[in-house]
Amino acid sequence: MRSAVKRVLFFLLTFVLLSGFLYAAAVAFVPDARFSGGIVHSTRSKRGDTPDLLNFTREKFYYDIYWIGIYVGSAVLEGVNENGMVKITSRAHSAAFLSNFYKVEDFAESKVKDGVPLNFRIRQHEGRYRSDKETKFDVRNGKITYFDYLKGLKEEHEGKRGVFWDVISGFYFLRTKGMELEKTIFINIFDSNKFLNAEVNVLGKEKIHFEGKGEIEAIVVKPILKSDGLFQNKGDIRIWLSNDGNRFPIRVETKVPIGKVVAELKKVETEK
Repeated sequence: MRSAVKRVLFFLLTFVLLSGFLYAAAVAFVPDARFSGGIVHSTRSKRGDTPDLLNFTREKFYYDIYWIGIYVGSAVLEGVNENGMVKITSRAHSAAFLSNFYKVEDFAESKVKDGVPLNFRIRQHEGRYRSDKETKFDVRNGKITYFDYLKGLKEEHEGKRGVFWDVISGFYFLRTKGMELEKTIFINIFDSNKFLNAEVNVLGKEKIHFEGKGEIEAIVVKPILKSDGLFQNKGDIRIWLSNDGNRFPIRVETKVPIGKVVAELKKVETEK
């Protein structure tokens, strides 16, 4: 049982990072999707080689997380675009009964300027464990600087060509990509002081129940990031996206030793 609880708590942390992908999944494959009464309006304009990750003022997603039908936590994802600066914040919290013996409060923030990653910060509070890490991206000069503030660590990586994304903005980058069934998308990621190649596998289509909508068709995708750090390849995580213009993220689930953990989208707030 203790092992299962730890896996549930791991999922809460993972969801902080997955939530960045969840938002991307909601709009990624129909560029510039804006939600207005359930109708999508596409307004993307291209500016050179830098992708427009967001084309809204503010969007906020609320998720509840369940383990074998029991409420175990929540996650909130918010994206804000101010004059070309995109700030994405994600928070995950354990439910009250779990917090009594193992409290989880995780916060992650990613900043992207004019379609280029700028900064990523994550703070973790999980039981007795604490972390405070930051990555600064200097794409123009091919430099990435990693900080672990609690360990007093600073490490610089120079001479890196191309764009390396953090785990949140990297999945936001998916919104500039197309999606084909049974195909794999690869994205360069810098995570926990390592250079990685993330995979997003497009598995197929399934019917799934969507609250208030009944049975709808969804595309199932599976993100994989083989990392020893923040976003570890543990379990079998799958995400269901509505197979329509919204690409709405309906469900995320992963198997644990006892049952499975499921994250469900409960509410969306938007501002144009």
